[in-house]
Amino acid sequence: MMISSKLESMKKINELGLNKFPEQLFTDNEQERVKKFINSYPAKYYAIRDKSKAAGIFKLKVPANEVLTEIQGYQLFTINVSSANYVENQILVGEIQILSNGEVYAILSVDPSASVRDAIRNPTFNLKTDIFDKQLNVIPHFDSIYKYIVEHNLQNVIVEFALFDENVGINSEKVIIYELRTHY
Repeated sequence: MMISSKLESMKKINELGLNKFPEQLFTDNEQERVKKFINSYPAKYYAIRDKSKAAGIFKLKVPANEVLTEIQGYQLFTINVSSANYVENQILVGEIQILSNGEVYAILSVDPSASVRDAIRNPTFNLKTDIFDKQLNVIPHFDSIYKYIVEHNLQNVIVEFALFDENVGINSEKVIIYELRTHY
């Protein structure tokens, strides 16, 4: 699997039927489509992500009544129901890569209000090891993430995710996938 951009990541997440929060891609001047999305997926908070480039502007906790104002200046972006609506349920967040040879690279946070970017800036766990390392047992529900990655053939892919203590997202599962990366 090769993923070279944020748009390819979105496409692959959809192709593989991975769990995510309701999300839609927009370009500038699509306010009516944005309103329709918000009406279709009512929530207290939404996330807005620049999809035109890596490390673009990301707003995690935008109140519903401020979304139309906050999208000004974006050319290509997504809006999704925000994980901020589930802070009390988030157990683990970050990025992980499990290679087919058993190596594990993980940057993770147990802070329930953390985003993936927060986890990378201030991780609870930052490790390079292998799947047989006993220290993986201290990571809450590591087995759930490992199982999800293996079941969905996501080895050798950097997986940005969050794990919740209740089912969330379009597939009503405990794991949400935000992004997949291989070559960017």
